[in-house]
Order: sequence, then structure tokens, then C-alpha cells
Amino acid sequence: MQAIQKQTTDKGLTYLTNVPVPEELRPTDVLIKVKASGICGTDVHIYSAKPSLMNRMGPHLPLTIGHEFCGHIAAMGKAVEGLEIGQFVSAEMHLTCGTCYNCRTGNGHWCLSQTVAGIDSSGAFADYIRLPAKAIIALPTDLPIEVAAYLDAIGNSVYTARSVDVVGKDVAVLGAGPLGILAVALCRIMGARRIYVTDVEPLALSAAKAEGATEVFNVKDEREHNEFIRMATSEKSKQGVDVVLEMSGHPSAYRDAFDVMRIGADMSLLGLPSGEFPVNFSADVVLKGITIHGIFGRRIFNTWTDMLALLQGEFLKSAQRIVTHKFSLGDYDKGFEVKLAGQGLKVVLYPEGNGKV
Repeated sequence: MQAIQKQTTDKGLTYLTNVPVPEELRPTDVLIKVKASGICGTDVHIYSAKPSLMNRMGPHLPLTIGHEFCGHIAAMGKAVEGLEIGQFVSAEMHLTCGTCYNCRTGNGHWCLSQTVAGIDSSGAFADYIRLPAKAIIALPTDLPIEVAAYLDAIGNSVYTARSVDVVGKDVAVLGAGPLGILAVALCRIMGARRIYVTDVEPLALSAAKAEGATEVFNVKDEREHNEFIRMATSEKSKQGVDVVLEMSGHPSAYRDAFDVMRIGADMSLLGLPSGEFPVNFSADVVLKGITIHGIFGRRIFNTWTDMLALLQGEFLKSAQRIVTHKFSLGDYDKGFEVKLAGQGLKVVLYPEGNGKV
């Protein structure tokens, strides 16, 4: 079968056409024929050989990557129940043990033995993927393929935006990648009062504005950065926003988050900072009464239920608009070029073609 693999810890990926189809299914396994896959920011980091990921993936190489996908069930182990051959599905790619304290108390997204398919085991940039049946998510048959292809990422955004109450609130969304833009759409749908968005890419900011941002700021420009701080803190009765959703992972954005929050604000952190930034915990957190929420993956499986319900309404159109490029799996390099150049938002790969066939 076709597959895109990380074969060494050097930069780049390899496209293969002779990878064996997974044939041996454990009784509780499912084999899925992949219909489409989304390129995630993590996949870009794998392509670029980010050291922290290479340290983690090194013992597993060569490895088929990719953890956003949809497809149809092609085969099932003899103990699988509740699923059918041909069924349209996706999967929770954070694979949990089901037995640790967090799993047993409804917090499986913090599983102590968690692994991620596409990073620690074979992923979905291929014709077929084998997964445990407990990870499979049945999908509505009318869900558009290009949206179903990246539900994993949409779930991150849904979990972040729904981690706090945004109704009637002033919200700052820091980082307008696909997840940040979807968070803007969700905040608008859920009734936020004002939504301020920061990023450094004009395309991303334009998309955020189209999805309902009140004001957008290119913080690469010092004047716009200063205007963001001024506007976010200008209301005298509050002197700051009610909610910050940090979606970028940039250290300067983390610093901005503390600077624009009002006393008693909520801060939800999805972005993983790659550098250091100063925080005075007395002044920035304790004396301001800030509540900080760390967001990791999706709540298993609560977020999937919320997300699929939201995608029955106007949020679906936002999720479709985020997809800016489609390529065949064999043209994966074109998709990664788009992402690395900052020329698009969500890129979807199709093993059987570019989505138009």
C-alpha cells in the first residue's frame, strides 16, 4: 500500500508504495481503508525533525505518520461489536490504557500510559490503518470528507473554546492557525461579546475576521501589537478581557495573555511554548485571581460528542472554509510546502486522488 513514513531523524519524509497492508488483526482490532487525512502542525514538526519529537519517535522509526483521518471499516477482529464493515468512521488517536486512575475517573485524555498513533505507532498517511476498536468513532454518513479528515484537530479547538464560559464575554484568541480560527467561530456561535485575535500572518488574520473576530492584529507590527494591548484593556470597568484562548505556543503570546487579562479572568492554554517568558506569579496569577486551564488533546470521548453535534449546525461551514488545499497522498510534499510557506490553512491528503475524483 501507499504510506508516508518518517524513516530517519533527519529532515524530510518518504513516500512509499510497497508498505505491507496490516493483515494480522487482534480480536479487538479494526482495519480502516483511509479516505482522507489532514496535515497537522505536529506532522510539520515531524517533517522538520523537531528535536523533541525525534527523541520520542527515534526508537519507533521507520514509522508511518499522520493522526487526522477518516475512512471506512474494511475488516474487524472477531471480538469487535457495535461496528460494521463499510461504516464511515474516524478515531481518537490518543490511545489510552483504560486502567490507570485518570482513565477510571473519566479523565482518559490524561492517561498515564497514553500513546499517539502516528507518533508512537503507525498512523493514517496510508491506504489502511489498524486501530483498536475502542478508539473508533462512528461518523454521520453526510459529514463532508474534507471535514471528517481533520476531526482530531477540530476537537482540540472545541475542547479549548468550551473549557470556559464565553457567553457575553470579551475573548482574546492568540494564534490564528486553523485551530485558532475555529475557536473564533465557536466563540461567535456561543455568544461572545467581543473577540480579539492576534497572529503574524495576514491570511490567517483575514480568515479569523471572516469567521467573526471583532478586531484582528498583526503583532509582528509593533504599532498593531500596542493597539491590541490598548484595546483589550481599555474598558475602565474591567481593564482586561474575560477569557484568553492561547492557541499559538509562542512565548510572546503567552506574555501578552497575562498582560491583557482582567482580574478574575480565565486562561485556556492549548499552544505549547517553545521558549521562555517572564511570569511574576504573585502579580500575574495570584493577586489577579487568574484561573489557568491546561488543554491537552480532547476529552475522551466527551469532546467528540460535542464536536459532532456542533458540526450539525453553522459551525460546519466554518470547518469547511478552513480547508484551503487538497492533494493526493503521492503529492504530500506539495501539501507540506504549503504549510511551511504559510500559504494555506488546513491541507487534506487523499490516497485515491485530490478530492475531486
